[in-house]
Amino acid sequence: MGVWWTQDAKHQVSDTAPAAAVETVKPDSPYVEINGVEIPVEVVKTQAEVEKGLSGRASLDSKSGMLFIFSKPDYYRFWMPDMNFPIDIIWIREDRIVGISPDVSNEFDPANPKFYTPPRPADRVLEVNAGFAQKKNIRVGNPFTFVQGRSGER
Repeated sequence: MGVWWTQDAKHQVSDTAPAAAVETVKPDSPYVEINGVEIPVEVVKTQAEVEKGLSGRASLDSKSGMLFIFSKPDYYRFWMPDMNFPIDIIWIREDRIVGISPDVSNEFDPANPKFYTPPRPADRVLEVNAGFAQKKNIRVGNPFTFVQGRSGER
């Protein structure tokens, strides 16, 4: 399936998911701002999108990310089946970074899957390319802002 959250470990891994096309960022796309850095994001909205995440994609634009928004803070678990590149997972609660899982490997062992969880409950998760958080000096405690689009809707 790919990088996706689950509150239990009963989901099956599928290796038949087709590769998704890499989307280009539109000027009016939603974005997040962390530590003065604007990051265009693809917002995951449906359960199917949550389950698929970035799996099957060849890459992610170096300046962009994927944002998962959940209805309540919790210890959501992510894993890496069908991933083709390593990522940083940035855990967010309301308007602050509560944790960062840096350089999460795309190597996946279905017999012994590794799960990634936030250090504290999170209600949003931002996935970016591995090394992005360090390069942009993103740290736990940094404020987080989500903007729906360039028109200024927050």
